[in-house]
Amino acid sequence: MSEGTPPLLIGRWTDASLTDALLEPTRRRPRVLTVLLGVTGLGTLMLFAAIGWTFLGGIGTWGNNIPVGWGFAIINFVWWIGIGHAGTFISAVLLLFEQPWRNSLNRLAEAMTLFAVVQAGLFPVL
Repeated sequence: MSEGTPPLLIGRWTDASLTDALLEPTRRRPRVLTVLLGVTGLGTLMLFAAIGWTFLGGIGTWGNNIPVGWGFAIINFVWWIGIGHAGTFISAVLLLFEQPWRNSLNRLAEAMTLFAVVQAGLFPVL
């Protein structure tokens, strides 16, 4: 601080005490958030356990056997491919009709398409 500049904090506040006062609400965490974080972590562990079980036991663990060997996986794969097509269709229709307000919707539709293609691409891997 130069000689001619007055201090910004006058009174009882120091830099450390002001920082503590401003950040104190962010340091408190409601109990419900801790519980929700635990539930989310438990759900993630269940997801990894289910994927591991599928890798170890095969798709028969889904209840699919010889007559319908890939029923669940094919339905999910086709679902995500359809969502990807829908995003492309929305973007194309807005472009064809030259809507001036289409930019944000195009971004949303194209992001939806990319997400759907990534999800559909996971099914042959799994």
